Amino acid sequence: MAYLFWAVAAAILLLILMKYRAAKTRHQAAGNVVFAKYTFGKLSLEDQTRVKEKAEEIANKAASDEIEEYGWYAVAMHALKIPSAIPDNASWYHTKRPDVLRPSDLMVRSVLIFLNNNYNLNIEISGLSSPKKEKPPIDSVLNDEEEPKKLSKPDIEK
Repeated sequence: MAYLFWAVAAAILLLILMKYRAAKTRHQAAGNVVFAKYTFGKLSLEDQTRVKEKAEEIANKAASDEIEEYGWYAVAMHALKIPSAIPDNASWYHTKRPDVLRPSDLMVRSVLIFLNNNYNLNIEISGLSSPKKEKPPIDSVLNDEEEPKKLSKPDIEK
């Protein structure tokens, strides 16, 4: 019976480690996608062309969506020794599979929110809504036609 317990415990531990590794890989790929989107926009047209050509050479296929495209651009910029333009992070994550992300992966959204909150960088990725949480103006809460109701003393006592 003790062997069964340890076998189940080892299987659960292995599953947790596999999930952790997959999440770490997805986070690194998401970081590269967002970093590449920002950096690519800052490059000259000549450098953008070099990056596109290198990405096509490395990927050996066309990207199916914007997330995959910028994942390969990150690998290409790393190969071309072009540093990331993100403040405090001039390097790229070393990922073997930049195409590991799904088109609407929440890991990408979390990186977008982090960069928006900490560096005030508003980076847009198609398929994902803007990470900014805008509050409605106070005036829009009150209808222009209605005045706020003032409570009279009898209303308060009830």
